[in-house]
Amino acid sequence: MIGLVNYGSGNYKSLSNVLDFLNVKHQKISSPEDFTKVSHIILPGVGSYSGLIEQLKKKKLFDELNYNIRDKKKPFLGICVGMQILSEEGEENIITKGLNLVKGKTIKIPTKKLRLPNIGWHNINLKKKNILFKDIEENELFFYFVHSFFLKVENHEIVTSTIFFEHEVTASIQSDNIFAVQFHPEKSQVAGCKLLNNFINL
Repeated sequence: MIGLVNYGSGNYKSLSNVLDFLNVKHQKISSPEDFTKVSHIILPGVGSYSGLIEQLKKKKLFDELNYNIRDKKKPFLGICVGMQILSEEGEENIITKGLNLVKGKTIKIPTKKLRLPNIGWHNINLKKKNILFKDIEENELFFYFVHSFFLKVENHEIVTSTIFFEHEVTASIQSDNIFAVQFHPEKSQVAGCKLLNNFINL
């Protein structure tokens, strides 16, 4: 059973609709008890780093989410800010402590010419083979991005893809059971559906 974290905002409905389209059984995670009913966890993300942390703590989901990823080793997919909060801390709005599951910080993309946020489609640069991108052809590796911040990791071995936006920007990572993408697979048509299916079939 796929668990879709619903913290009161974000992109829950869009992801739920895509999972329905893919005929994937899923359920809402809106309380700590809900984690016991699921095998996989997806954290959709729209909004700010500090705002997401605040909502997760308010709904008593923060510690249980951390426990299920770190200790129970459930396959986890973080999307956009759901990826960013895996870091030790983020600098959006105010310095905020994250889940501390990935060494690194979430920082603003350092741009001089290009305007933020980065909105639109990007052809990602695969750094290594990864199960998330299985059966996605090279000419299909276009995904939809909406962000001004990104996860700057300490261990570049976990980076599976990047984009270039004046600087190299992390587009996806994998560390053991942790998968995360800066882009929005639920808005990325065929490639996004294939990626979600790959995660679901882990």
